[in-house]
Amino acid sequence: MTQRSIPLHTRRRGAELEDALYAAALAELAERGYAGLSVEGVAARARTGKAALYRRWSGKQELVLAALRHGMPALPDPDPHQSARENLLAAFTALAAVLAGSTSLPGISMAVDLLREPELRAGFIDELLTPRLQTIESILRRGVDTGEIDPAGLRPLAARTGPALILQTILLTGEPPSSRELAAIVSTVLGVTEQP
Repeated sequence: MTQRSIPLHTRRRGAELEDALYAAALAELAERGYAGLSVEGVAARARTGKAALYRRWSGKQELVLAALRHGMPALPDPDPHQSARENLLAAFTALAAVLAGSTSLPGISMAVDLLREPELRAGFIDELLTPRLQTIESILRRGVDTGEIDPAGLRPLAARTGPALILQTILLTGEPPSSRELAAIVSTVLGVTEQP
């Protein structure tokens, strides 16, 4: 009879443990929603004890915000050698992937769930949404500064228009906007009529 070697379980620490906790929190959020997420469930999914979570975060709200911050891909930095249109298209493509759930984040279902929790919603807006809107605003400002964008064509809330149209497309169709639809969204934000 041969003896099988049993792999030793090594204790995870530092970044390795935190990555496992973030992944577990995002998976629990996607599967159970914020209301159903528990520290115990995250710990069990990450195969660690609750103490590992409580040493890092005071509770589930702080944990979820940290996991969202960790999992949210940054918008691509605007490329100074590209046009405002190209930079907006790159930013909107990345944002569409996040909202459609094509990244490690749960997508639109998670965002809707956050609306029920005022403090969590406020943290999500301050820490995750606002910096992305600021990136879009910086692209628009640079386009105005370089003369590429006519400031008279920009409408109030122009930076919010693109994300709102992406979100609306996903809600209405269940799919992220196509590349053609994203190009039309950029034209809408820039206040220009697309050529047929």
